[in-house]
Amino acid sequence: MSKRAGSTVPQFRIRVPTKIVDRLRGKRVLLSISPPDDYPFVRTVTIGSDVSFSLGTDDQTIAEARQANALDHLRRLFDLTEAAPTSLSHKDMVALSGETYRLYQKIHRDNPGEPDAWMYHKALSRAALEGRVRNPPPAALMPDEANTAIELFGTGDLTAAVNAFPADQHDALEDRFGLLADWVLIRQRIHLNLNDRRRFVRLVGTASLDAGWQLRRNAQGDYSPDPKALRFPPVESVAAIKPRRTLTGLLDLWWTEAKATGRSENTYDTYKGAIDRLVKHLGHDDANRVTELDMLAFKDARLKVVTAKTLKDGDLPGIKSVFSWAVDNRKLPNNPADAIKVKAEKKIRTRSKGFTDQEASAIFGACLEYVQQPKEDSRTAAAKRWTPLIAAYTGCRIGEALQLRKEDIRKESDQHIFDLNPLAGSIKTGSFRLVPIHPHLIDLGFLRFVEDSNDGSLFAKGSYKRVVDFVRTIVTDKRVQPHHAWRHRLKSIARTHRFDPRVVDAIQGHAPRTSSDDYGDVSVTAMAHVINDIPWVAIRQ
Repeated sequence: MSKRAGSTVPQFRIRVPTKIVDRLRGKRVLLSISPPDDYPFVRTVTIGSDVSFSLGTDDQTIAEARQANALDHLRRLFDLTEAAPTSLSHKDMVALSGETYRLYQKIHRDNPGEPDAWMYHKALSRAALEGRVRNPPPAALMPDEANTAIELFGTGDLTAAVNAFPADQHDALEDRFGLLADWVLIRQRIHLNLNDRRRFVRLVGTASLDAGWQLRRNAQGDYSPDPKALRFPPVESVAAIKPRRTLTGLLDLWWTEAKATGRSENTYDTYKGAIDRLVKHLGHDDANRVTELDMLAFKDARLKVVTAKTLKDGDLPGIKSVFSWAVDNRKLPNNPADAIKVKAEKKIRTRSKGFTDQEASAIFGACLEYVQQPKEDSRTAAAKRWTPLIAAYTGCRIGEALQLRKEDIRKESDQHIFDLNPLAGSIKTGSFRLVPIHPHLIDLGFLRFVEDSNDGSLFAKGSYKRVVDFVRTIVTDKRVQPHHAWRHRLKSIARTHRFDPRVVDAIQGHAPRTSSDDYGDVSVTAMAHVINDIPWVAIRQ
């Protein structure tokens, strides 16, 4: 984005590629570039050596969203200019014309404006479709056509006035509906051949007219379903845009194999989140269309909202793994994500990774004092009360504590134990472990809580973020991570008290450090000796 002197409103500007600028010069392009939470923002621009216009807001977030949407639409146009023309069946063209109807609905469904505006829109559109007028104004996504309509048809009965003009006298389809037709074709990346274009523009005009009828009814207070909305086949059925290989489909194929080799549900969830973000950024799900430039643009977009480390460790492993699997299994010819090279910033540590004694004490006090909030699930409240305490005395992951079931708390080798088991949910190692319950937890009433709980999960599903956010209200220091600090703290305690490292690793689910460490098992009794020697956390009153 750029800014003009004396203005706080940023400008959109993109240079048109030299190799196509002469073919596009003078072409008008319709842009509808509002993000979902923005009011409608529609512009018609004319292409020269570049394209520029005001983004219409000084709100940085909205301006960036409009900038990204405009950039995506124009880049599609630039790509299409060199693409080979294609033909479409009549059914496919009707399906695509439905995008016009849905665009009008998306922009105006909640606030359709005045009924008269849609009355004039319909009059001009019908007159153009029936060849009764020459040079009508382009169909306006934001209709303000009263003056033009009144000049042509007067102020009387519009239906009679339009019918008074002889039909089939003028060819005004492109004038009225060409911009809308181009918007659909650019959006769907279709270079339609000239033989099909006239039929398609007429279908777009009919869809625009149908949208005008429905929006006039909406403006009059009638929001009943429009039967005509059902006449459009789903756009996904159009052969020309139906992806042969989808990114989400590749993810599913990768997961079928990965699951069989023991990869965890957490890994799948992480990879799915990354693929979903990529699909949202691209605006399509076609794996064959993803280029190295697309991936570099994704990297740039993500780095505006996340750190390099989050991109490197959170997004890229999943995306690169799925693409790499697709290449290895002959689903794709190359891995476009290989173009992304990210060096995570060097992290400077200015404090310990684990909670301090003071922080642990504050968390214990807050957890034990926590009172279920109005409308809060009792199991969510229980999660806030107990899972940080469980993590403190086991060094487990918060997610592992949250998936405990009533049946996972029992006696083994004369010890009360947690059975952290993949059958209850995701365990990173894929292997169960039995961990003794610390005496302090028993003293605080944890076993009574379990006994009084219903069968099944002790804590609410999906409460991970709520627990982490709750702990963050107590320990606000951003240099320590609420979900992992207990694991670091237990390791520090173990070194201070010279606990057997192999036993501590078994308690926390860490892999053996050497091949010799992997011989034999760590018994519940051996773990109990360590657990029972972990100092009680002082509870701050």
